[in-house]
Amino acid sequence: MITVEELRQSVRGEILLGENLAKYTSLKIGGNADFFIRPLDKTDVLAAVQFFHERRQPYLVLGRGSNVLVSDDGIRGAVITLRDNLDRVEINGNKVVAQAGADLPALAVKLLRQGLGGLENLSGIPGSIGGAIVMNAGAYGREIFEVIRWVEVIRDGKLIRLQREDINYHYRGTDLHHDIILAAEFQLHILNADEQAAASQRRKDFLAKRQSSQPLNWPNAGSIFKNPPPDEAGVLRFTGSLIEACGLKGVQHGGAQISEKHANFIINSGDAKASDVIALIELCRSEVRKKFGIELELEVKLIGFQNAASSV
Repeated sequence: MITVEELRQSVRGEILLGENLAKYTSLKIGGNADFFIRPLDKTDVLAAVQFFHERRQPYLVLGRGSNVLVSDDGIRGAVITLRDNLDRVEINGNKVVAQAGADLPALAVKLLRQGLGGLENLSGIPGSIGGAIVMNAGAYGREIFEVIRWVEVIRDGKLIRLQREDINYHYRGTDLHHDIILAAEFQLHILNADEQAAASQRRKDFLAKRQSSQPLNWPNAGSIFKNPPPDEAGVLRFTGSLIEACGLKGVQHGGAQISEKHANFIINSGDAKASDVIALIELCRSEVRKKFGIELELEVKLIGFQNAASSV
């Protein structure tokens, strides 16, 4: 049985017991964590990871919680958050090093204002740099790995740096799911005044499109499912359209609802539980499978439903 006193001998940052996780996720859903840790720096993150790894106790590293669904039963073991003390950004010419807890939309805007392009397409995607890297976040034809040079991770209890060519990345995914992202370097484009103005306008257009098509005024976790691959004729298929064709827009279960604005979003109308969201996920999968013969693959990450160390 781990005690706070024992943990404090290894970790310098803040340690909370039984902290509710709903306030740390964009869905505003989730039970309690046995231990909730705010490390002071990456050395402290490594110390916390090694502490739980050596004792074979489960742990989870959480960024800004924008693409996750946390179980109503919470998390056994520890949740290590990166959002408060690991969000530093260093800019050197067109190269930018950002820690994993940095806010992706805020960083994209900051860089664009300084005449650096490459992340503006992603400025409407909520969440942290770390989470965006793990899922190879993308929007409007661009992906984050297009501008990444290297990623610093904790792997098997050791701090290592991976070059982009060492990482297997693909549509909305990478092979980094068992690593803990600490930082990354981006190589961006230096924009002249005209290019900067054009990029700023594109960003405004992207945000307006997102505002008009997505339920941004309600707690949500972003897209619930990935888009399926093109059909045999090469025609793109969009999950939201498939779910809508099944007549599921607006369907509710408890406090959760399949958005009337975009069917690939599930919103928390105020008192939703994780079990409500799971019920709607299963409904969407079942109906799309029956009507189209397509198996929907989750984009949102389920955590706390299985006890396993992971990074989200």
